[in-house]
Amino acid sequence: MGDVHIAAGAGFSNDRRELGEIAAQSLTLFEGHRYLIFECLAERTLALAQTEDGHRRQIERAIGYLEACINTCILNNIKIISNFGGSAPKQVAEAIAGFLKQHNLRRKVGYVLGDELPVGETEHGGRAISRNAYIGANGIVEALDAGADIVVTGRVADPSLVVGAVAFEHEVKWIDWNRLAQATLAGHLIECGTQVCGGYFADTGAKQVPGLTRLGAPVASIARGHNRLTISKPLGGGTLTTATVTEQLLYEIHDPARYLTPDVVMDISGVSMQQSGKNEVTLTGCVGHARPDWLKTLTCVDEGWIGEGEVSYMGDTCLDRAQMARSILKQRLENIAPLADPHFDIIGSMYDETESNTGHPHDVRLRMAVASDDRHQVQALLDEVEALYLNGPAGGGGIRLNISARTATVSGAVRQNEAVSHGFLLEDTP
Repeated sequence: MGDVHIAAGAGFSNDRRELGEIAAQSLTLFEGHRYLIFECLAERTLALAQTEDGHRRQIERAIGYLEACINTCILNNIKIISNFGGSAPKQVAEAIAGFLKQHNLRRKVGYVLGDELPVGETEHGGRAISRNAYIGANGIVEALDAGADIVVTGRVADPSLVVGAVAFEHEVKWIDWNRLAQATLAGHLIECGTQVCGGYFADTGAKQVPGLTRLGAPVASIARGHNRLTISKPLGGGTLTTATVTEQLLYEIHDPARYLTPDVVMDISGVSMQQSGKNEVTLTGCVGHARPDWLKTLTCVDEGWIGEGEVSYMGDTCLDRAQMARSILKQRLENIAPLADPHFDIIGSMYDETESNTGHPHDVRLRMAVASDDRHQVQALLDEVEALYLNGPAGGGGIRLNISARTATVSGAVRQNEAVSHGFLLEDTP
């Protein structure tokens, strides 16, 4: 029934691995219930995870985060909650259990299902790859209640990672809107990891941030029965002030009085804050209202392929030659694929120390991007960039070609009862 302290070890899928250990070490300075979260899902992450390679990378990412901090977490009884389960929470949880067994580490692993929805037709054309609902925290609570020390989820709403820990430890009722809103506010403030500690805040001039090379991790502290929340940064570089907290407080907020989440409608219009210590800010005044009847969904749609081709030119006439190469490509593509609609950029080192005495750039890079449902057509168009080696202006070099899947995202909604979150415990974990 004591205070709950939750640190963020990642704010996106490829965050610094060292941050997890910094976050875990920060938690050892607090007494009470301690949790470490990793927030790893962006809008396109689930679509990119659908392939066999995507599944492999999800597992590698999850284990990579755990390798950096698991010993500290076990020694200090710090529980872990993360959405790094991506498109396959159970499979990622099983891989984590295997990793723990291999290293003779005893932690019970749970997982949450319920976000994956049937893939239907899309009004926007293209083939739907995946469809997921942004589910809430109740599945996390179920997994913790079953005894999990590590909870692996898919697409839960970002703040719900924190709401699950607070709701479990403080036995919050699912209609206690103010307490759910307070936990949601805590989750919102630390879901982007170091962003609230000065990352993405620093600017030349007035917004100076020390120690950006090794930022510290934020810790949210929630006391039972108080409408008070403290955000702190005990270790590492960066800064945590009312200014950094204000920026994160308003980050991606569409309506301060009605921030919709699957757990609660959060109202921060009356929130006040004060600098309660060095790298410590206390917030009060957050209130909540009944959760919405609908959940946000995200459908990822296959829109074919995008190809990128680049070539560099150097010397006093490099810009003229890049423009000549662009003209050649435009004419060639009009004959080969008149509907291709290529996009061109000329990127120059205008302010580089290698700028020539003529005032013109010393080197430039021509980039062409094309999109098509037909991968072979994309490759044929990129071949035209490579052909510039012998069929274009003088001095072209450093050609790079790349083809990647093109994915679009389409937002939608389902009723709360159409995507029910449930938590489970892996049967073979000790």
